[in-house]
Amino acid sequence: MVCLLKAIEGKKVRVEIRSGFKIEGVLVAAEPSMSLEMVDVTLTPIKGSPFEYSKFYVKGRHIRYVVIPDEVDILKAMDWQINKFEYQKTKERMHQKRIFDKKQKIRQKIAARSDQKREGM
Repeated sequence: MVCLLKAIEGKKVRVEIRSGFKIEGVLVAAEPSMSLEMVDVTLTPIKGSPFEYSKFYVKGRHIRYVVIPDEVDILKAMDWQINKFEYQKTKERMHQKRIFDKKQKIRQKIAARSDQKREGM
C-alpha cells in the first residue's frame, strides 16, 4: 500500500481516520509507516463545519482508508513505484561495489608493498 501512496504523491486524496474525520488535500509525502504529510487540507468532522489547514500530518495508525483519485491507474502507479525502487537499489549496489573495488585495490597495493619489504630484508 505504501508504494501506491508514494506513487500518488502530488495528487489530491481523501483520507478517513478512525475517529470518523475526513481529510482532503494534496499528498506531499508518504512514509513507510503510512503516515502522510499533506497540504491545502480540509478537515471535516463528523458533525460541524470543516476546518482549513495549510499543512497537515496524519499518523499511519490513525488512517482507516485512503481514497485514490479516479484518474490514477493503480497498477501502473504501483509498477512505476516498484521500478523506481529497484532502480535506486541497483544504483546503490553499484555505488557500494565501486567503493568495495577501490578498497580492494588499496589492500592489494599495501599487501604488495609489504611483500616487497619482506623480500628486501
